[in-house]
Amino acid sequence: MSVFSKRIITLLIAVAAMFLFAACEPSGYQTYDISYTGTGVSSARVFYPSNIDQLSNVPATTLSSGMGGTKEGMYWLAEPLAEAGIVVIAVSASDNMTVLGYERAHKGGLDILASENNRTGSPIRGKVGQRGIIGYSKGGGAVINVASELGSAVKTCVALAPWSPSPTSNHKAATMIFTGTLDVIAPAYMGSGAYNNLPSGVPKLYASMVGKDHMYWHNLSSTGSETEFIKAWIKYYAGGDASAYGVFANGPGSGMTDYRFDPATGQSNGGGCN
Repeated sequence: MSVFSKRIITLLIAVAAMFLFAACEPSGYQTYDISYTGTGVSSARVFYPSNIDQLSNVPATTLSSGMGGTKEGMYWLAEPLAEAGIVVIAVSASDNMTVLGYERAHKGGLDILASENNRTGSPIRGKVGQRGIIGYSKGGGAVINVASELGSAVKTCVALAPWSPSPTSNHKAATMIFTGTLDVIAPAYMGSGAYNNLPSGVPKLYASMVGKDHMYWHNLSSTGSETEFIKAWIKYYAGGDASAYGVFANGPGSGMTDYRFDPATGQSNGGGCN
């Protein structure tokens, strides 16, 4: 074989690899509203990567606001997560005034995810892999409580400014907790206390955002390093993307203080393209 022919073959292989890589990379997101609701859910919208047909074992998560809030206040986070290759079901709680109401909403959201993964005609049918939960304020306290209740059924848990969380020894989900240094509604000690009370063996991360108050997490118009951390946390612990680990494991992101990360013994699970 001539040198020229070898170079052509090498070039073709490189081009093919580029197309394969591009097919695995998320490219935008799409949404649809749920026409039925689960227990504790008054309305829901699913966000999913546009190229989901080319993906498998896609990590998924519920997402909620807090006291008095609705799902719309958390679209700022749902959108970049879906663009990053994560299925998100944003839920409004039927009872959005209590932690218990949000606990029911997140469990209802997980039930809807399971139904959509099996429903004929669903854009995410057969695509959903490991599942997690994300909540803010009373929704943040709720996700920690739900993760403790459901144990290994929940792979990841992200709590934003959690109000009065109560983790138990049954908590198995890899858990990320963010607070704000100026938060007087759900002060940083609530989040850091929950971090300290998580059982040994659970991968966990805590950080507080400098100069941010409780309402920082509602309807953000400009996201910060915390969004990249949340993406990476889910992609690593629920999606098996080893390249995401360094995002949160190499120290605090911009604007973070009191950063703590304990990898414990948690293992990521596989996923990716067909």
